[in-house]
Parts: sequence; structure tokens; C-alpha cells
Amino acid sequence: DLCLLGWDSLFENDFAGFREQGLTPARVALEDKHAYWVLTEHGDLPAAVAGKLLHQRASDADLPKVGDWVAVAVRPNENKAVIHAVLPRRTRVARKVAGREIEEQVLAANIDTAFVVQALDLSFSPRRLERFLVMVHEGGAKPVVVLNKTDLCDSLNARLAEARLAAGSAPVVAACASG
Repeated sequence: DLCLLGWDSLFENDFAGFREQGLTPARVALEDKHAYWVLTEHGDLPAAVAGKLLHQRASDADLPKVGDWVAVAVRPNENKAVIHAVLPRRTRVARKVAGREIEEQVLAANIDTAFVVQALDLSFSPRRLERFLVMVHEGGAKPVVVLNKTDLCDSLNARLAEARLAAGSAPVVAACASG
């Protein structure tokens, strides 16, 4: 059931023209370079991007990313799919591509809530937390801050206060995954 994956009437409206072409909606679950796993009403399938989509993109940000809804042609005899289009994204988590380029690198799409996890050990950085929160806010998702490794923090209350200050209105949750 695609509704369990987040499919709704807005995505259905965006997809209407593709359905007329005989394509099927799918959600990208995994991306590894140009190899994908998509979730469809026909089950989970390996997928590849159609050559036309691959060559007509303006940038890599236009290619499917985890969380994207895509229009696929399912090849049942081969048990795979071909991605022909990416539906408009509602939200995205993205950062600048490393180096001097100004291009955007989309990490995930159509995320309602993003959990920003940071350790409370010596690597804790309120500035890094702020940068991640800016990425989430700019992409349209709602952030939740998760501070892990409370058992390794000598000044838990001070760190929590720093994190809450950096988080603004985002909820802050302290956790210890080790036990």
C-alpha cells in the first residue's frame, strides 16, 4: 500500500500524466550511484534511471534521491524497473557539494521529520548542530535534535542548555544507546 509510504492525493495529482503513459508510482528506498531500489505496489524492485532522464538533467540534484516519488516502467519478466521521471519534491535535505562548486547535493527528499543526531562526547559542537538544523529548515522538514552518549558527558546540563539554545524551537532529546 503506497499510502503507508506517504502517497497521497497531492502526489497522485502530480503523477496523473505519468499514469496515462502506463507508468507506475514508486518511492526510492536506496540510491547507490545510478543503481536504485524502489518500493512499488508490485513489491521492491531494483531500478535504473532511463537514459533520457540521465542525459537531460540540469544537475545531479535532478536525479532520484532516497525518499523521492518517481514514475517507473515495471518490467515484470525481468523483475526490475526503469525510472522515467522524478515527481516534484515537497521537502529535501541538501548541502553544498564539496569543493568550490555551488551545486546542491540532495541527501534525501520528501522527509517530514529529520532527526539530527549528535554525540555528547568531546566531538559535540553547537555550531555543527546549527549548520545541520539550517539544512533541515531550509529544506522544509521539521527537525528533532537527538543528543546521544549521555553516559560520556561530564557536564550534561550545560551541554543540554547549549543544544537547546542552538536548536531554537526544535525539540531536544537526550539518549544513551549503549544501555
